[in-house]
Amino acid sequence: MQEKIRDPTGFEAILTDECWAHITARHPEMGPFREFAVEVLRQPDGVYLGKRDPARRIYRKRYVSVPGVGDSLDLLVFVGNADGYVATTYFAAYSFRMLGTQIWPTS
Repeated sequence: MQEKIRDPTGFEAILTDECWAHITARHPEMGPFREFAVEVLRQPDGVYLGKRDPARRIYRKRYVSVPGVGDSLDLLVFVGNADGYVATTYFAAYSFRMLGTQIWPTS
């Protein structure tokens, strides 16, 4: 299955079953949270260029509580800027060290 998800900027991210299998192989805790990743792409708190890799977009959304994972976590979704494919996603307590320039929302 391939899902195309339009973000608030009009950019279209692609999440395939193969992408999700790769993500959950490296981050097995993400297994039940595919819909969370889709939600982050559709309604992020912010969209950034990667600090280490500006060719990637990083979508961030804060969750006050995530069942079975923890409290006050950001879900980060990394997407290739050129091809639109979701590369990885995971929960992080401190996400700002990897975020580069914020591209949405703009001031």
